[in-house]
Amino acid sequence: MKIEDIEKAAQDYDDDLIYSSISEQYNVIKAFKAGAEYRINSVWHNADEVPKEKGYILVEVNGSQPIFVTWNINVIPTNWDKIVKENNVVKWAYVEDLIPDMEE
Repeated sequence: MKIEDIEKAAQDYDDDLIYSSISEQYNVIKAFKAGAEYRINSVWHNADEVPKEKGYILVEVNGSQPIFVTWNINVIPTNWDKIVKENNVVKWAYVEDLIPDMEE
């Protein structure tokens, strides 16, 4: 998702609301954007943080251009620092955390 997508979604959300002031409108749009950016960024972990759960993780690998690779962690890695260094891991996320939660 790009910043432009977040801004468009904030504007679409904003179009259905009635405000008592321009300041209130600005604050709602600002809060919407902050919430969207928080949600996107909250699932990503720095490479130095060791995964604590088994399962699939999405890993950003740094090279000439960043690529994303899905890994299945069968055991909690005890040599995570070595894995990070050998694979140029930049950050990672649990795949489960990237899937939208449709529960109320």
